[in-house]
Amino acid sequence: MITGPQATPEQIGDLSERAGVYGARMATDTDFAWTAVTRLLRLTGWDTCPLSLADVGIAVALAIPIVDLT
Repeated sequence: MITGPQATPEQIGDLSERAGVYGARMATDTDFAWTAVTRLLRLTGWDTCPLSLADVGIAVALAIPIVDLT
């Protein structure tokens, strides 16, 4: 799973591109179960986006490992 800033079309495009590079699903996808997530990748700037903050909060609550990408 991957998350990051999602406030602009450019940020969403970057998130989508990085998801492809890492073979990850975007946290904005709706057809998955958080319990099946094995790690959360987060892009720089994740902490400026309410959606990413929520994704990280869920990952922390479920003890899913988090990997910071630059």
